[in-house]
Amino acid sequence: MSREKIFQERLLVLRNKKGVTQQQVADGLGITEVGYRNYERGRRKPSFDILPAIADFFNVSADYLLGRTDNPKIA
Repeated sequence: MSREKIFQERLLVLRNKKGVTQQQVADGLGITEVGYRNYERGRRKPSFDILPAIADFFNVSADYLLGRTDNPKIA
């Protein structure tokens, strides 16, 4: 599976696990809901500024989001 697909799937799983909407995630990140939705759908990739914010929002490592590890814990 590609890193892009892993990223998309992990965003969706983490959001559902946290029980929040795309709008709530977007608000937490300071971006538009459409912008966040595009990450989940694989239409856009987050910037270097947004990737760590996403990791912080879900309390996981960026390596987990990117599929470099299956351990979501922050080292």
